[in-house]
Amino acid sequence: MARIIRGVAVMLIAVSTTASAQAGTRVTRVVGGGPVIQVLPGPDAMGDSAAMVIAKAPAEKQKMLKMMAMDGPFSDKTAVVSGSFRGTFWDRGAKGDSVSALATFKAQDGAAWKVVIDRVAPEDEGPMDPHWGGVGTDVTYHGATGLGLPLVPTVRSQVSYYGMAHVYRNGTLVDDAAAVHVMLTSQTRGKARGSSYAYTCWDCTKNKVEQLHLMLMPPMGKMYPVPGGIVHVMWQKSRGTTTKVA
Repeated sequence: MARIIRGVAVMLIAVSTTASAQAGTRVTRVVGGGPVIQVLPGPDAMGDSAAMVIAKAPAEKQKMLKMMAMDGPFSDKTAVVSGSFRGTFWDRGAKGDSVSALATFKAQDGAAWKVVIDRVAPEDEGPMDPHWGGVGTDVTYHGATGLGLPLVPTVRSQVSYYGMAHVYRNGTLVDDAAAVHVMLTSQTRGKARGSSYAYTCWDCTKNKVEQLHLMLMPPMGKMYPVPGGIVHVMWQKSRGTTTKVA
């Protein structure tokens, strides 16, 4: 199971590096807001739509994606939790990106989590090799694009980040180099199929950019003490501002 989970991390970062290569630095400040939800393991409602994309993947990736579609962290099953997020992301192109962000949340089981995000993934660090230099600005991916996991609907992302973080649970450090993914995207969820926070679209690019995603992949050989072992939390009504500096 640990090998499969780490494989998910590889898929999460296996995306195009062609975006975000403009001159100058783009700085995005993000504040989480609105209802906070924790995604629980279950079948992916977009599994049928993703099937065509999955079928084009190599055999080993197909196997992993099909397993995640059956019971993974991209389901309609959610729990309303609480938490805050505030961060700044510096996009300097293919190199030199940086981040300073802090997320805190109380999970479904009442445990208090703190995620200190302070670096992009170094180029030589295994499955979290950076793309877009670690921070991408104004990119469209996932879903049918062939970039990123097809189990997530196609989204417009104001900022997308891949890197490392210090993760604490109930005040105890549980991982000082956690693989972490953050993105502020167009809204993907709403009332559908008996859930208040179900996926409502396969192509969500026309929706308002307001959904903040935080995903933590567990350390090699372990799983986080949450249902399914992967932490996936969303702030549903978030905001971001992007400015360009020389």
